[in-house]
Amino acid sequence: MSADKSAKKTGGLSSGNPSSLLQECFACGVLVVGARKRIVACTAEAAEHLHRDAAKLLNAPLNSLPAPLAKLIQETARSGQAILNREIPLGSAAALRASILPVKTRKLTEIVVVLNSLTSTPVFERNLRRLDRLAGLGALSASMAHEIKNGMVAIKTFVDLLAQKGQDTELTGVASRELERINTIVTQMLRFAAPNRAAFTTVRVHEVLDHSLRLVQHQINGKLISLKRQYRAEPDAVRGDDAQLQQAFMNFLFNALEAMGTNGVLTVQTEMVKGKRRERQLRINIQDTGVGIAPDNLGRLFEPFFTTKINGTGLGLAISQRIAREHHGSIRVHSEPGKGSTFSLSLPAFTAA
Repeated sequence: MSADKSAKKTGGLSSGNPSSLLQECFACGVLVVGARKRIVACTAEAAEHLHRDAAKLLNAPLNSLPAPLAKLIQETARSGQAILNREIPLGSAAALRASILPVKTRKLTEIVVVLNSLTSTPVFERNLRRLDRLAGLGALSASMAHEIKNGMVAIKTFVDLLAQKGQDTELTGVASRELERINTIVTQMLRFAAPNRAAFTTVRVHEVLDHSLRLVQHQINGKLISLKRQYRAEPDAVRGDDAQLQQAFMNFLFNALEAMGTNGVLTVQTEMVKGKRRERQLRINIQDTGVGIAPDNLGRLFEPFFTTKINGTGLGLAISQRIAREHHGSIRVHSEPGKGSTFSLSLPAFTAA
């Protein structure tokens, strides 16, 4: 792309230099006032901060800007001194933070104005708090992992002894598999920020779903919930890690059961669909008839630590989304308050050659 075309795209500033990269990172707005007190360059972000049209601001006189900002620009033009981090009121509780810098060239002096919306500050602070909590989670996970694994060794030894004695072989097999899954979950929690990729194998989705449903059968029976299996995907094979996929399914199932009271309906469905690129995908739908999700919460469901449960960790759906992405899949949620929710996990279908 030529410099001229790049300048047009950014409203007059070239997009290939370090200052424009910083602008993209911090969502700043930048405008330049020339020697004749006219705006000679203006980025789309600056126009947005000022609630103006970028095209109309180009070549407009200085007095077309808000009066407090224009006054500061004139002050810098007269004194030749930069003004940094000055708050600019815009009315209706809106405000900007402006830094105004004189830039001298061989023939003239131009004024560069960098604008930041103060409304973005709370978002930045929230992100810092989230990072702090993530760091705290890492420390807590590290301290817990040793104790959890010590307890698992004792339990696994007991289960192995029961298996050797032939006492309820089927249940001891289930317990052994769940101990392995817990061990995997603990390891993933420790590596939540940068998990290792799993070694994928061919996974039969219906078998994993059936096993997951068996593990929650007690809760289903206790709430008198009707279970509907609608396995329509044929074949039901995907490439993936069965323990990770089971973890995602279990998160969806637990959420569905917690959302429903007695006499609800839990529907577990699979189907073959076409993806955006017309590729075959296997979609797993887990639908409940529970309380539904408030519209304001839909956009935050997969944020780490976001939860509406009293004793929730806010990690279940965040981990499920990571699992979906590692499997080159995606998750969609449809919900209506008072009518229920559907979590849909789409995965690339696998057909053996």
